[in-house]
Amino acid sequence: MLMTFLRVPLVALAMAAMCLAAQAGTLKDIRKVSVAGDGSVSKDVVALTGQQLKRSARSTRRPVALPKVAMEVHLANEIRGAGAQAGRNSAEVTVLLRGGSGAPVESQRFTVNSFMTGKAADRALANAISQRIAVTYSLAPVRAVSAGSRGSAKAYRKQQPAARQKTAPQAAEQASGPAADPVIIPSEAALTVKPRVRKPKTEASAAKTPAPCVVTATTSCN
Repeated sequence: MLMTFLRVPLVALAMAAMCLAAQAGTLKDIRKVSVAGDGSVSKDVVALTGQQLKRSARSTRRPVALPKVAMEVHLANEIRGAGAQAGRNSAEVTVLLRGGSGAPVESQRFTVNSFMTGKAADRALANAISQRIAVTYSLAPVRAVSAGSRGSAKAYRKQQPAARQKTAPQAAEQASGPAADPVIIPSEAALTVKPRVRKPKTEASAAKTPAPCVVTATTSCN
């Protein structure tokens, strides 16, 4: 009974040791990444794959010192699905690792599939290739390219000239100072109207109030 109980941990330790040995043979410190493709592969797929893999390699941190290698990725035989297979795309990927002396250290070849139609097909295929390579060589997770990253940048660049054109007149107005008051020319009717002048209250009250009576030799106040 005791032997049966001990066999399970021993088998688990043996499996773990085999996995570590296999990983030690493939795990490398990737310092440089280059991506190329043949005539069948879209230029956008090559460019996006290179950007994502380089960013992933820079973000990878190894816990121990490992042999430094350079990664060369070659893409070939890109196939775009048509008809009933529309949206099903694939490409053959060959990954070659070179040591410090430039000698080949390791090579792998596999096919990557993606499922996307329209303009996003290149982006989806590049994301699938980058993620497959990152998982195979234990690199940092790949950040997928967002759909609006390029469009927003182009829109921002287009808005810049318009914004500058709008701010130029405003700056000229501020430099010239406040505008002068407009000149008002009266019409002919306004010139013929006679102004109404009100008499002062003191004069009106004095005209209505009778003057006091003064008794003289010829005047009687009765």
